[in-house]
Amino acid sequence: MNPSFEVLMKDSYISQDYMHIPKYFYEHLPESHSTTVLHYDGEPWFMEINMGKQRWFKDGWKYFVMNNNIKRGWLINFELVEITEFCVIFQLQVTGRGTLQDPVEIN
Repeated sequence: MNPSFEVLMKDSYISQDYMHIPKYFYEHLPESHSTTVLHYDGEPWFMEINMGKQRWFKDGWKYFVMNNNIKRGWLINFELVEITEFCVIFQLQVTGRGTLQDPVEIN
């Protein structure tokens, strides 16, 4: 089974230009890669991962959210499927509306 994490979307994740990756997931990400591809609904979505002390999706996150009409309360599962020489690849699964909670550990 591939490592994964889930995010229950809230207003700030939709309006921001970035989305934090949970700290417990950092161990699965290489130190040297910043380019990532999110595969969702048959389409690749290219963006960057901030590789500093905290990590987040940026430079393409808001474009992904707006173009896929992602809403508050939707649950997104990020499955890490491959790490190549040039990028980190995730498969996304988006499911219906949940309750407004925040399972992402940022600190």
